[in-house]
Amino acid sequence: MAKDSFGKLSFLKRGGSTSRVIDLVSIKERFGETTGWAIDPMFRMGRLNKGFVVKHTLRAWEREHLGGDKTSATKVIIPISDTNLDLGGHSIFVEDPNFERQLAEHLGVTTDNPDFSTDVSRLRALAGLPSFDPYLLHEFFRRAGEHIDNCYFVISDSELRKITEYVANQIDTLVRKAVGGGSDVATLAKSKKLAKVLFEDEDSEQLVVLREALRMTAQEYRDGVFGWKGTLYYSWRSADCYAELVAFLKDLKGLRVIGLMGEDRAEMRTIMTNIAQLSMGRWNRLKSQLDTYHNEFNIFVQRGDPAALKSFMTRAPELFVEMGEDLGRLQHVSSYWKFWTKGRRGQSMTAQEAFDLLPDFEAALQMTDLRDAA
Repeated sequence: MAKDSFGKLSFLKRGGSTSRVIDLVSIKERFGETTGWAIDPMFRMGRLNKGFVVKHTLRAWEREHLGGDKTSATKVIIPISDTNLDLGGHSIFVEDPNFERQLAEHLGVTTDNPDFSTDVSRLRALAGLPSFDPYLLHEFFRRAGEHIDNCYFVISDSELRKITEYVANQIDTLVRKAVGGGSDVATLAKSKKLAKVLFEDEDSEQLVVLREALRMTAQEYRDGVFGWKGTLYYSWRSADCYAELVAFLKDLKGLRVIGLMGEDRAEMRTIMTNIAQLSMGRWNRLKSQLDTYHNEFNIFVQRGDPAALKSFMTRAPELFVEMGEDLGRLQHVSSYWKFWTKGRRGQSMTAQEAFDLLPDFEAALQMTDLRDAA
C-alpha cells in the first residue's frame, strides 16, 4: 500500500532513534560528513537512507488492507524534498504484499539490484523488532553480523533531554564516590553535563573519572559503558511503561464484552486471563534485571566495590534484546489500547470487537527470544 503523505514530516524529526521512529533525516544532518555514515550506512539506497522508518498503529482500513490481523506495522517514508519536509513524502508498509515492487518502482531500481535486496532484507528485519530503541537496534544488528555505523544508534535529542536529569543523579552519586564522597565536589549541574557527554561521546576525556572509579581499562570501559547506558535508558523508560501497564490492566479487568454466547464466553475469559498473566510475566522479567543493576550499583556506592557494577556492565549487552523486547511489547499493547479506546464511552465492547482485538494482544505478549532470531 503506497501513498503520498502531505502532512508535516518535520513532526517526525527526533534527532535520532526512538522506540517508534528511526529518523534518518536528522542522522544525515548530524553525521552525513563522517566516514562511518558513508561507509557503513543503515541503507545502501541513498534516498532510503534519508527518510524515516516508523512503527505505525494501523487504522481500521489499513488493517483490512494488510490482512486484518495486525495492530501495527512498519512504515517507510521517503520525503519528497531533502530540504523541505513540509512537502510530505511517499510511504509504503513493509508488511504490504507488494512492498518490494512498490519500493523498487519508487526508487527507480529493479528488484534484483544487490543493494536494493540488502535494504529490503534489513527493512524486513526491522519490521520484526518490537521497537526501535537505539540499544535494541545496536545489539540486534551486532548479533546478526550487520556492520552499521554507531551514528545510527544515537539516542534522539528529545529523549536525551528527558533522560539527562535521571542519569545525572546516578552519575552524581558515582562521581562523589570516585573522589571521596565530598558534598562540594560535583554539583548536579556538572553531573548533568557528564550525563549528556556519556550519551553523546563515551570516549570523552571528561569521563575518565568514571572509568577510574570503576577500575576499568580503556577497552573494558568502552565495552561496558554501552551496557550501562542501555540499562540506564531502560530503567528510565520503565517507570512510564509500568504506569501505562497498570492503567491497561485496570481497564481490562473492568471490561464488559457484550454479546458473548456459550463457549465464546469461556474462550474470552481465557484470553483476558492470559493477557494479564503474560503482561505481568514480561514486566517481572524486566524488573528483575533492572533490580539486579540497582543492587549492584548500590553495592559499589556503599562498599566501594567496583567489581559489582563492572560485572553488570559487562553482562548488560547480553540482556538488551530481552529488555527491549519486554518494554516494546508492553508499550505496544498499552499504547494501542489507548488509541483504540480514545473517545469511546464506558468500558465495553462487542464480542466481535473483542475477538478482533484481544487475541492480537495475547499473541504480541507471548514470550519469545529475539536473540535466536538474530
